Amino acid sequence: MKQPAVNRCDIYKVARQCGVKLFDGHLHSPTSRKPFECYCKPTVREIGRDHGEDHLRLVFMLMTGTRANAAELYADMIKAVSSILVQNPTLVRSSSLVGDFNAIDLGSLRRKAKAMNCGIPTTHVLRVLIGVKFFRPVQGDLIDMITGEAA
Repeated sequence: MKQPAVNRCDIYKVARQCGVKLFDGHLHSPTSRKPFECYCKPTVREIGRDHGEDHLRLVFMLMTGTRANAAELYADMIKAVSSILVQNPTLVRSSSLVGDFNAIDLGSLRRKAKAMNCGIPTTHVLRVLIGVKFFRPVQGDLIDMITGEAA
C-alpha cells in the first residue's frame, strides 16, 4: 500500500493567510460559532500533511469566498472540498473555480447531506453533491440530454 506524502505544513500560518481562526475542538459551541472559525485542527493538519500548504490554502480560500460559506468550516466539509480538488486536478486550473465555488451554498449542501441519512459518512455525500456542481457532461451525455434519453 502506498503511503501518503508527508509535507511540512504550518496550519496556523496558512489559516492566518486565509483569515481563518483555528480553535481547539473542545471550545466549539454550535450556537456561538462565527464565520471564519474552525474547530477541527486535526483534520486541517491531516490535509496539510497529506497535500501541502498550497492545497490547504486553496481549500480555505474556496470555502471562505463568501461569509455564508466561511461559516461551514466543519471537518466533513473541509475533507469533501479537499477530496474534490485532489480527485479532479483540472478543477484547480479552472479560471472560474473561485466564482463557481462562491455560487455554491455550502451550508445548504451540508444540511441536505446530513438529512439524507444515507448510511455513509457525510463527507462522502458532500463530495458527490459538490462534484455534481462541477460535472461537465461529455458529448454522449449531452446528446442523451437533447434526445431525452438521459436517465
